[in-house]
Amino acid sequence: MMSLHSQRTAYPVTAYQQQSLGSNNSGLPNPLNHGMAGKITQIIMPDEDEYNFQLLMPLLAQLSRDDRWFAWIAPPLKLPKGWLLEAGIDINKIMMLQPKGDNNTLELARKALTTGTCHAVISWPGQLQHDELSLLEQAAKQGKSHAILIQPR
Repeated sequence: MMSLHSQRTAYPVTAYQQQSLGSNNSGLPNPLNHGMAGKITQIIMPDEDEYNFQLLMPLLAQLSRDDRWFAWIAPPLKLPKGWLLEAGIDINKIMMLQPKGDNNTLELARKALTTGTCHAVISWPGQLQHDELSLLEQAAKQGKSHAILIQPR
């Protein structure tokens, strides 16, 4: 089971809510993406089984509808391209980043959030300390981005 919650409030997002928030044909900014700028969402996954990642597909499809890129940093699995396309994910809007040298997952996420190039940055940083979460939140605010952290239970 997966739960979504931000640092300040816990709230479940159902597939219905994601779909209704995503069907914005008015030409106005998408409230799910732009309303979360500067915020952190934590997703707790029970394990890294590839089928658990299918639970993320509606969220990833929604994120790919924004005009800006979204980044995946250090995903533990390579999701099959067919799954991404079937879920409606625009794979041309995804930047895949892997840590190298001095750039660990946390540092890559911080840099990607700060630049503002990506409207959302999804990372798999493991367990983070409060000060590390504060750094990511500050970077998300600066870049008007949304940090999504996928963490083990």
